[in-house]
Amino acid sequence: MMTTIRTKLATLGLLAAMAGAPGLALGQDAAATNGTLKGMIISHSGSTIVVRANGADTPVLLTPGTSIRGTSGALGIRGEDHPPSDLIRGLAVTVSTVPSDAGRLAATDVTFKNSDLKTAQQINAGLASTDANVARNANAIANVGLLEPAGRTKVYFALGSAQLTEEGKQNLQSIAAQAKQIKGAYRLAVVGRADTSGNAAANERLSQQRAETVKNYLVRTQGISPAYFIPDTALGSAPVAQDPDPPKTAAEARRVTVTIAVNKSSQQAATAE
Repeated sequence: MMTTIRTKLATLGLLAAMAGAPGLALGQDAAATNGTLKGMIISHSGSTIVVRANGADTPVLLTPGTSIRGTSGALGIRGEDHPPSDLIRGLAVTVSTVPSDAGRLAATDVTFKNSDLKTAQQINAGLASTDANVARNANAIANVGLLEPAGRTKVYFALGSAQLTEEGKQNLQSIAAQAKQIKGAYRLAVVGRADTSGNAAANERLSQQRAETVKNYLVRTQGISPAYFIPDTALGSAPVAQDPDPPKTAAEARRVTVTIAVNKSSQQAATAE
């Protein structure tokens, strides 16, 4: 009994000593304890990389003395030096760190697999291309005040339904074909409506469902990119101030209107080419 108590006390004493020792605080992450971060680079700006490891983002300073090595082979034995520019976002790395005079961690060594670098480079190339395309499209139609209608169709629905009819599908096929022939930037505005039967909340939900049905059909069957759509609008049965095309009957109110909106400046540029 006394032996057991002494053993427990000795164990507690050892744990307390470990908790008080530098770098051995109880509960401290093992990666931080041994000065190693194993994670993924999420950004690289100037001489600082940010490594995401164990759910935390850690800034690490790169110095002239930082060794940057890429390894190859099954055992990762073969290595070669790399420039700091190869430390790109999405790259899995192992970073050996020490405290720096700047009050943050500095990297003594950064290692990664060359195959991981190749994958990260391919992903970043794709992201750069996508970002450039998005920027061009956004810039071309950024000024909403310059948008003007270039085509419109109406898709009608049965009472309480959000299912497309064959006539509705044909109308959407026609407006999609018209949009694809436009030179320059364009957007599609999809506006859903409902008649006055039922309560306002139910009518708004139904009009939203109808708008989503129309948009999904244009995307999935007509090949219109989601990037070309202005956010859907669900009007329900509410009246619209200065409505240019108010429904005259309940049947006319059960509809979705699709409008092609073009940018005046881009159309003028396309016409001049």
